[in-house]
Amino acid sequence: MSIPDLPTIPELSGQSKTGIKYHIMGTVQQTLAVELQPGQIVFSDTGAMSWMTATISMNTRGSGGLGGMFKRAVSGASAFIIDFNAGAGPGQVAFTTDFPGKILPLELDAGQTIIMHKHAFLCAEKSVTLDIFFTRKLGAGLFGGEGFILQKLTGPGMAFAELDGDAVEYHLQPGQIMRVEPGHVAMFEASVTFDIEMIKGMANIFLGGEGLFLATLKGPGRIWLHSMTESKMAQRLAEYMPRPAGG
Repeated sequence: MSIPDLPTIPELSGQSKTGIKYHIMGTVQQTLAVELQPGQIVFSDTGAMSWMTATISMNTRGSGGLGGMFKRAVSGASAFIIDFNAGAGPGQVAFTTDFPGKILPLELDAGQTIIMHKHAFLCAEKSVTLDIFFTRKLGAGLFGGEGFILQKLTGPGMAFAELDGDAVEYHLQPGQIMRVEPGHVAMFEASVTFDIEMIKGMANIFLGGEGLFLATLKGPGRIWLHSMTESKMAQRLAEYMPRPAGG
């Protein structure tokens, strides 16, 4: 049984080192279509899959045993993940972004690690390890909101990330620092030092409108920022929501 032809011309097509083919389609809100041959498996968080051919089977499982499931539940991520396996013949499984944005392919070497926002992970090959990454300053992280709990992907294998809005990549030199509103932090290499710090100055805290904390990213290494954040979009949409009578 063959895989159906793609409905549109892909923006980007490629193939992992293990032979998994992928196609990224669309511009404003992108879709990832992954072609699987028998024996090839990709996994994602629960609820991430958009559509798949009849030859693809699903297997829902806990992530990393009870300890891993607990850590993911605390982080706000799904405690379970789903394997997609082309057991009945070649097939295709597709994932779409939750927000308008970009999908980035990441080919990870053995032992190579990428840290990403908990909502940035889209899917990965079965050989990739998914875990939770905690900042060193627990107290600051709890108040820092979006930047506190992140996910960690370790190769080998192909992984895909979804970034909200446009994806902006910087390559920080050793000792070079970027201070970022936590919601804009999408991903960074493991060589980058990540921390949460309080904004300095009473006027900045109470009048600046940027919240209490900033994420600090210190090189060397690459960082990826997304131009849109879920919290800012929610605040903007809230301005147009109906208000209770007398409110």
